[in-house]
Amino acid sequence: MTDVSEVLANALNDRQRAAATETAAETVTLACAGSGKSRTLAYRIAWLIADQGADPTGIVAFTFTEKAADSIKLRVADALQRCGLDVNLLGRMYIGTIHSFCQYLLGQVDAAYRQHDVLDDNKLKLFLMEKYGMLGLHRFRQRFSNSYFKTIQGIYEAWLLLNEEQLKIDDIAEHEVELAECLRDLREAMLESRFIDFSLMQRLAVEELSGNSPAVEVAAEPIQHLLVDEYQDINPIQDALIQQLHERSETLFVVGDDDQSIYGWRGADVSRIQTFTDRYPDAATHTLSVNYRSTPLIVRTADHFAHQELGAARIIKNPEAPETDQPNEFRTLWFDTRDDEADWVVAKINELLGTAYRESDGTVRGLTPADFAILMRSTRQPEPNNHPPRHVAYTARLTQSNIPYSLEAGGGLFDRPHVQVMRAAFDLLREGQPTRDDVQAFVDESAGDVFPNTDFTKLTRVFTSWGRDIHAPVVGGARRRIYPQNLVFELLEAFGAAQSNLDEAVWQDLGVFSRIIQDVESVYPSVDSTSRFQSILNFLNVVAEAGYDTSSSEVLQRPDAVTVSTVHKMKGLEFPVVFVVDVENNRFPGRRKSYRGIVPEAVLAGALERGAYQGTREEEARLFYTAITRAERFLYVTGSAMGPGWKRAFRSSSFVAHLQDDAIISEPDTPTDGLLPAPQARRLDAANLPTSFSDIRYYLRCPKDYQYRKLFGFSPAIPDLFGFGMTVHAAIGKLHQEFSEAPPTTDDAVAIASNLFHLKHVIPSRDPEGRPGPYERAKNRARELVVDYADRFSDDFRHRRQVEARFEIPIEDAVVSGAIDLMLKEDEAGNIIDACVIDFKTMEGGADPQNALDLEWTELSLQVQLYAAAARDVLGAAVEAGYVHLLKDGQRVQVPTSDEAIGAALQTIEWAVGRIIHEDFPMRPEKTKCEACDFFKLCPRQPESFATDTIAPEIHVPGQALKSAVAAFREFDPEYE
Repeated sequence: MTDVSEVLANALNDRQRAAATETAAETVTLACAGSGKSRTLAYRIAWLIADQGADPTGIVAFTFTEKAADSIKLRVADALQRCGLDVNLLGRMYIGTIHSFCQYLLGQVDAAYRQHDVLDDNKLKLFLMEKYGMLGLHRFRQRFSNSYFKTIQGIYEAWLLLNEEQLKIDDIAEHEVELAECLRDLREAMLESRFIDFSLMQRLAVEELSGNSPAVEVAAEPIQHLLVDEYQDINPIQDALIQQLHERSETLFVVGDDDQSIYGWRGADVSRIQTFTDRYPDAATHTLSVNYRSTPLIVRTADHFAHQELGAARIIKNPEAPETDQPNEFRTLWFDTRDDEADWVVAKINELLGTAYRESDGTVRGLTPADFAILMRSTRQPEPNNHPPRHVAYTARLTQSNIPYSLEAGGGLFDRPHVQVMRAAFDLLREGQPTRDDVQAFVDESAGDVFPNTDFTKLTRVFTSWGRDIHAPVVGGARRRIYPQNLVFELLEAFGAAQSNLDEAVWQDLGVFSRIIQDVESVYPSVDSTSRFQSILNFLNVVAEAGYDTSSSEVLQRPDAVTVSTVHKMKGLEFPVVFVVDVENNRFPGRRKSYRGIVPEAVLAGALERGAYQGTREEEARLFYTAITRAERFLYVTGSAMGPGWKRAFRSSSFVAHLQDDAIISEPDTPTDGLLPAPQARRLDAANLPTSFSDIRYYLRCPKDYQYRKLFGFSPAIPDLFGFGMTVHAAIGKLHQEFSEAPPTTDDAVAIASNLFHLKHVIPSRDPEGRPGPYERAKNRARELVVDYADRFSDDFRHRRQVEARFEIPIEDAVVSGAIDLMLKEDEAGNIIDACVIDFKTMEGGADPQNALDLEWTELSLQVQLYAAAARDVLGAAVEAGYVHLLKDGQRVQVPTSDEAIGAALQTIEWAVGRIIHEDFPMRPEKTKCEACDFFKLCPRQPESFATDTIAPEIHVPGQALKSAVAAFREFDPEYE
């Protein structure tokens, strides 16, 4: 039997172990930069289960980002294994963002929420654009310099304030009647359109918890232990959610560092962590003070800086760091000009590239470009007098030195030539049909240089077709379905992109452009008029440049390139070598900024009092502290007196004046001691791996599909009747929520299906009774499917309960997450007797579903088997069976879920993850498969082999003793052309 105390003694230092094993009802753990807070969190979860007997289903751990959640899941899986526990216990707990938890909670309370699409920041702005007239946003333009986009931004910010500060509409109405009316209408419009943004989902979850409804109590009842990472960055609505959940939990364990609270400008409340023990007088406090990331010089200098700038406002932590005998350096440098500064930075990168770096496990490798970060207060802000943005001084020199870089910051995408051409092509359609001479000039002046394989004739056809569709006169008021993602693909086909041997970085840039267009399509019902298309072009020209990442946030591993970024985007990351540049007074720290929003200050008095939604000296200091603590061994803080377009010289930053230590070098030409050459080798970080079956399914169909979709970020066009399956699924879920003891009547099923039915991209007829259109026909079909299900499978409602359960399946090097539909059979006392997995599909199988050409049974079976494994882990017992339920003809087909079948499925998933880690993305073309592929127009379709002789096992499919290979092997034509 595993001795858990011994495991913790070997895995954690004394302070980490004391925090991980704290028994107090409330605990705050102050974690200095690089002090192992994620490791501590992971072992606390393992200790709660192994030592305290906690039920894994009662553990909820909140992380700041999904990537942080993925990292902690891997650590928890490792900690469970070391403590002698089944790693599959991970599937019974929740580890993820507050947003995702709220979305899940709302879906448990009301299945209708399961069909609500989530609006991120960019999509929310698009929604405001789409509803501009309906919301009457023109009323506010004078308050925003008569600017359309400033008005959009202002209302967007007011909406976030309303929800995140838990403001009341009536309080706003006392000062701003029109604004209150607009925000009330926005909430109604969003919910009516089946949309929900991060701020609203949190507010709705808090409202449900505050109301103590029976449904929310059932959903929240299992919670026993609540853990919160990055607690210093929570905002008021998140704090209210945590308080509501803790009223139902036994323990609350929060981890954070007030010195790293850098999101006050968007509402984070650092006082929550600073006053934790005031609000919870019996709380235990622990401090993780050993920084394993940085050198002692960096650690003590950073702490001294924070003390000098923040004084009594910060919590004392007295960080320390182990001594190192490895080469390290800390310099603060001041240059006469920005050109001198940038020259020195890039020269130092060249000097350090390929020098030996010993990792904590003793391995020695040579530094590669990915080990370097150039951090700035702002990368996109232009220099005075229309000079290029601040990053250009550095990125241009990196390019000249043939050093790859990744601009990890908002904007920058449209600085890239291939994306410039794509935007210019869209803009060519702004006013109507371009002429043949217009297209020829476009090819001669820009497109031809960037895409040398451009087919002029094909390009003219693309412009002709789209010009006709976009600018067609409106006839009878009927809306047409026109989706610009198809324009992206047709343009790239005409440009000959598939035959151009483009770099992966270029494909990634084009993929981000595709994702922007997908955001448009997901919000706009259609782009079928001149005005709608022009609004999209304006969005590309104004909003997109500041609102989208230039590198794909979905990439599994950061590219082997120097990171050029704002400090905010690098929170939580670390690099062997960090340059904090552009450090001058009035730039870093920047000038103080007062609140300039449209929400009345009288309503926001409390938030403004704590310094939120403003630019303060304290927040600038915390941002600078965060920047310098990203460095492991080499840290360079630089600035310059004169830059491009400056009319007067700047002074060195007052922040630099606090960086006082005799060991800090202030001369640029002093040699760096102890450098030795070593072959360049990438650091093997915990990769951000595929975390859902959907992701892996694409790889098993064709690895090239996965690369286009997940690595490059391309998005497929909106299909006809998009969302039909989701709305039917939500109606079935609602049926089970309303009728858990006896079957619903036909009228019940019709009512629920009608009330929940919604399609975002099919426009209802203006005369639904006299002239029903596609929307009305789809609605009738949805009602028929739901009624047919309730009638044919009425036993599903007799002492059975259909629930959507989250799951996590740890496999080697990754954790696969998702949600499954479980049908639970219960006795009279509500105890679960058995369970089965049912995967509802809006498909039909015909007379012989096992041989239906339209059904990919390998894919369907693999999904059910994976879900069966997850269900076993969630319930702690074997499931009765697994089924694919074909709703269109009411067939329920059983899928093999034996131990052998599930084992083969898990091995297949592990094989796919392993190939993805090794970046193995061969094209596996086959005529039928390729013609149905979303990325047919982008792919050369040249047969390629995997880089391994090991293949995935065959999948058990319906039918007696049948097995089948996944499509990447089975559907492959070596002679494909």
